[in-house]
Amino acid sequence: MQTNLATQQKQDLFTLSPKSLDEAMQYAGIIAESELVPKDYRQKPGNVLVAVQMGGEIGLPPMQALQNIAVINGRPSLWGDALKAVVMAHPLCEYIKEWFDEATKTAWCETKRVGSPEAHREAFSFDDAKAAGLLGKQRPWQQYPKRMCQMRARGFCLRDTYPDGLKG
Repeated sequence: MQTNLATQQKQDLFTLSPKSLDEAMQYAGIIAESELVPKDYRQKPGNVLVAVQMGGEIGLPPMQALQNIAVINGRPSLWGDALKAVVMAHPLCEYIKEWFDEATKTAWCETKRVGSPEAHREAFSFDDAKAAGLLGKQRPWQQYPKRMCQMRARGFCLRDTYPDGLKG
């Protein structure tokens, strides 16, 4: 009985998922007027439309896409914890492990894809961040350098291992 109730509640959940190009354009216009979306989408309905489309292609509902797809140098990119969530939902993800080595100031990410003979591992260190000109950047690199290194190691590792699930 609880399963049926949960299913019914999920079906009754109101969502704004455009069903046509006209609806998508109207939706994008309304969302672009909001101050509750990241600045890259404000007053830019085209950016909203691209993010919603991209999110839909990797399984994200519209609002989740808008909150988790960042525009970096003019390119939409899935970032942070949403990147990990999409990969964890991928049917071929066996595991993801992450850690930080204090001695070398290096973040590591390792993942194993079902059917692959071995795991894939990537690292990103403070030295890498310095060489890339990131450590001196204002927010968030100055505030959270370990976390930023973690996100870089994660991004490289997961994008290299699951390009099919992340759509390139």
